[in-house]
Amino acid sequence: MAAGLFLRLCPSATKITGDIVDELTTKLEEAYTLRDKDELEASQEILLTLLEAHPENATVLYEVGGSYDVLGEAREAIPYYQQAIDAGLTGDDLQECLICLGSCSRVIGEFEAAVEALETAVTQFPENKSGHVFLALAYYSNDQKEEAMRTLMSVLLETTDNADIQAYANVFEFYKDNLEEVWRDE
Repeated sequence: MAAGLFLRLCPSATKITGDIVDELTTKLEEAYTLRDKDELEASQEILLTLLEAHPENATVLYEVGGSYDVLGEAREAIPYYQQAIDAGLTGDDLQECLICLGSCSRVIGEFEAAVEALETAVTQFPENKSGHVFLALAYYSNDQKEEAMRTLMSVLLETTDNADIQAYANVFEFYKDNLEEVWRDE
């Protein structure tokens, strides 16, 4: 039964649904506050309790992954990031989740998975330049050195306002696409 129809047939459910959302929001904000205060374990306890109550909530899954990530437990974070994506995470949270998934995958040596997650991130969110930098790191780790250099040079050329670099922008743009070319006198 569609949620809208359910709420029309059972108007008291609106209060229940609203209460659940309010409780979830309050607990998430509490976890964020603790994380900001560097009380990472206390924040994680709240998130794990929320996960027990809301095991399929994309935001909760994402935040649990983030909790493991900030604790330096990348391997534990990865399944939660993946589950959050699979559960339908959207918007800025999806963007950050893809970047975090790629970064965690890279640091545990899963380079191809890192490249895959980060290529998805930059395809879906091309304006987020940090995603491109993380992708360059993943390319480098995955022994795709030329692609890593091209990606970093592209970000540099798109984002810098440094006059010295801008003076050579056309040259750098050419070299970016011709990294291995060598001119020899014939």
